[in-house]
Amino acid sequence: MKLSRLLVGLISLLWVIVFVATLYTVVNSTRDYLRRSMESHAQDTATSLGLSITQSKSFNDPVTIELMTSAIFDRGYFSEIQVNKVTGGDPIFKKRVQIAVEGVPPWFMSAFPLPTPRMNAIVMDGWRKAAVVEVESHPGHAYKEMWEISKKSFWVLLTVAIISLLVVVIVLRLALRPLDDMERQADDIAKRKFTILDKLPWARELHRISTALNTMCHSVEGMLNEQTELADKMRKKAYVDNVTGLMNRNDFNEQLTHLIGAPTKFSTGAVAVIRIRGFAGFNEREGRQAGDTLLKRTATLLQEICGAYRGSLVAKLDGPEFAIVVPEISDADLPKLGDALITGLAEIEEFPRTEQSVMPHAGFAYYRYHEGASFGKLMGTAGQALAVAQGRGVPAWHLQEEQQVDQNAAMAVEINGLFKVGLPADRVVLQYQPVRACQVAEDKWDYRSEACIRILASNGDIVRAGMFIATAKRLGALQLVDKVVTEKLMQHIAANGPVKGGATALNLSLESLLDKSFVDWLYTTLNAKRDIAKHIIIEVAEHSIVSNLDAVKSVFSKLRETGARLSIDRFGQSTATLGFLRGLEVDYIKIDGGYTRGVADSTDKQFFIQALVGIAHGLGIKVVTEYVESEVEFNIVKGLMVDGAQGYFIGKPE
Repeated sequence: MKLSRLLVGLISLLWVIVFVATLYTVVNSTRDYLRRSMESHAQDTATSLGLSITQSKSFNDPVTIELMTSAIFDRGYFSEIQVNKVTGGDPIFKKRVQIAVEGVPPWFMSAFPLPTPRMNAIVMDGWRKAAVVEVESHPGHAYKEMWEISKKSFWVLLTVAIISLLVVVIVLRLALRPLDDMERQADDIAKRKFTILDKLPWARELHRISTALNTMCHSVEGMLNEQTELADKMRKKAYVDNVTGLMNRNDFNEQLTHLIGAPTKFSTGAVAVIRIRGFAGFNEREGRQAGDTLLKRTATLLQEICGAYRGSLVAKLDGPEFAIVVPEISDADLPKLGDALITGLAEIEEFPRTEQSVMPHAGFAYYRYHEGASFGKLMGTAGQALAVAQGRGVPAWHLQEEQQVDQNAAMAVEINGLFKVGLPADRVVLQYQPVRACQVAEDKWDYRSEACIRILASNGDIVRAGMFIATAKRLGALQLVDKVVTEKLMQHIAANGPVKGGATALNLSLESLLDKSFVDWLYTTLNAKRDIAKHIIIEVAEHSIVSNLDAVKSVFSKLRETGARLSIDRFGQSTATLGFLRGLEVDYIKIDGGYTRGVADSTDKQFFIQALVGIAHGLGIKVVTEYVESEVEFNIVKGLMVDGAQGYFIGKPE
């Protein structure tokens, strides 16, 4: 309940109590006053009548007593007057009227009974008591007066109560209105939005609280900005080329090595090495500044060309060499990419063409996942292709297939056929890879597993995602895959309870998140079964989010309403700054495995992970790291305050 409503309710209750108590006091006071008035009136009448009878010496004359008594009784203020003999108590004369009260509700007379006093006076005959006069006042006029006074008091008190209550409500609302702004500000802080209250409340205590909240927002935002900038600066120093702003050789080597070892993320794709021939001579002729400008322009052109391919990497190697990685591109699309590369880089050529003029060449290697693949072999193949392209003497590209035996050709044909018929649900299997808590007890850690999709081949073999995701993408079936996986996971939780006793991460593709019909279906499905949705973590790759931040933010906001939690996968793979985290309401981030591989031997990776954990924790986000393959790596990431770890050391998908 809101504080303003609570206060208004309490004040209203107090006003009701005060109103009832005041009205009751007024009625009781009036009743006491009227009772005393009737008592005085009856006593005065009895005394007056007794004196009159005494002076007239008519106490033995019933007719005279009757005339005198009737003259007084007929005024209408008495219910009974009688004159009794002292001896024997026999009445000399008695006159009485039935009590009838008009215009006063019976319930009022029952609630506030008005006793009618009976007063008396002695009639003297010399020194002897001759008779007794008894007078009882009529309560009708008193009841009527008490009823009129009560009504007037009721309406006056009610009017005063309503007016005063309205004044109190208005003042309270004006005084407490800033509390709503302060509540929104506190909610914004929890959502990593640091809003400032421009209009401060006039109430002293609230003014101080608002000032303190504004100061806290400035301080926390400044601290997070400093920490984020420091982490970005150190990351750039270790992994970014200082001339072009692209990833440097070290980062490229680590990223590509990690991708080759992660078939679910890089099952097929193209790797190219681009060299700018004649750069050394250009640098000598034009100067270093012009050479740096040429390299920057080349980097910009390469980013523009590769921007059409999601998840692509662009790196600056040594000297005038660049490298690109384009995941999940089909071999049929390679000529288009090669031509776009040479055409796009035509801007940097020097004319007329000579042996020393600047011109680009590119060597391509097409990669398909297979056992025994390595960074060295793949880059060696691309280097051989580059040598062929350079030998042509003009800007050119060349493709050279990596030497391998394609043992999966038959499987590729079968998978292609499966997707063309709609991917039967009975051919889809989910395996679950565990995630272990690093900082808290296991029973207090909720992110327990990640769902890994597999397909059953006709021979009973289990086919990993790396073998069919590219096919699904090429055939536009990623939404179908995501839908089948979601249904399978929800069915498993409904039948067996939470996987490994906690929440399970479910990876969704960007294509699905940008498909309104899929998002509506997912929202409806999860919202209808909130008891299951609370055990699901929707996970999306970082590069997908960065390239479509506003759209993903809207989808995340909608899915959060279902009770499902949200996570960013492969965090740190893109070159985006860490600041975009503040604009997303996520529960977890999973650091890209490229930062975990070799973390024991890299202080740069350790620093980046530690800085990232500090920033995430400051935003209320938990951090998970993947590809933890040894106890040494587990102990290191645990020491870096990572919240959860995933990898073959923790457990394989099963």
